Amino acid sequence: MDPPAIRQHSHSGVYTDGADLYTRSTTDERRGGERVVKGDNGHDYRSFPPNGTKLAAIVKMGVTNWPFTSGSRVLYLGAGAGTTVSYMADVCPQGQIYAVEFAPEPFRSLLEVARRRSNVVPILADARNPAAYTTQVGRPVDIVYQDVAQRDQWDIAHRNALALLAPDGWVVLVVKASSVDVARPATEVYADVRSAIRSSGLRLEEVVDLEPFDREHAVFIVRRS
Repeated sequence: MDPPAIRQHSHSGVYTDGADLYTRSTTDERRGGERVVKGDNGHDYRSFPPNGTKLAAIVKMGVTNWPFTSGSRVLYLGAGAGTTVSYMADVCPQGQIYAVEFAPEPFRSLLEVARRRSNVVPILADARNPAAYTTQVGRPVDIVYQDVAQRDQWDIAHRNALALLAPDGWVVLVVKASSVDVARPATEVYADVRSAIRSSGLRLEEVVDLEPFDREHAVFIVRRS
């Protein structure tokens, strides 16, 4: 069988065979039995499943504002065990991913992800306190990406943006409605987040609902300007 024709997607760092999404692998690691295919150009590509990472889900749902480039410096809040971090490292191979995680158990897995990728910096810290890792991050980042399932999701993102985001940078905020208020409809929670963003002085560019890949999740794409 001939190798599949995998081509650059319209979004930087993402590839497609016309049906499925991929990232170009930057290591020989195989995470959890993930599918890796060799394209007709000889490169290895990792399956980038929208039901496995919200980063792929927003692409599949047609996001217009994709701030990631090959050299992006990203502050990732709520890095967990590092699955999405590993894809982000592929998407931004010449950039740097500062991956913040608070819980020690997933952080151990995140350390393994970072060991295999020179552009991932693991940070064990509370995302509510950006002063704790300002020195490690250094100069301002291009993107704050947050996937923290807490009631004060926007407040955490905003605090980090004020401390560490470049003047023309982006916030990519994953909102899990039930983590904000389990008793209210997701639409009401999203409306409150919209209002808070607009009150902050940052500019809301786009909202992407992640149904059917993630129930009651939406991603808010925000610009600092």
